[in-house]
Amino acid sequence: MELVGGAMAARGVETRLIRVEREMNDHGAMTVRVVETGELRTVVVCATSDLRERLASATSGSEFPLRLAASPGRGNSWVALGR
Repeated sequence: MELVGGAMAARGVETRLIRVEREMNDHGAMTVRVVETGELRTVVVCATSDLRERLASATSGSEFPLRLAASPGRGNSWVALGR
């Protein structure tokens, strides 16, 4: 497990090649697609403000590796841990 903002992130940290489907909204959430599987994931939290800024500048269709962990207790939502 990893700490995000003083709280534990879920187990199962993984790095996946993702494509931005919906750019970050005013609430800090964005939708990404795992390129390999086609799975859609909603990123709802970023581990650092620097990472949040970098993801906020990503445009639809951008592809890059992203380190993710499932957000505990929030359905299909994910925490971005690194890029």
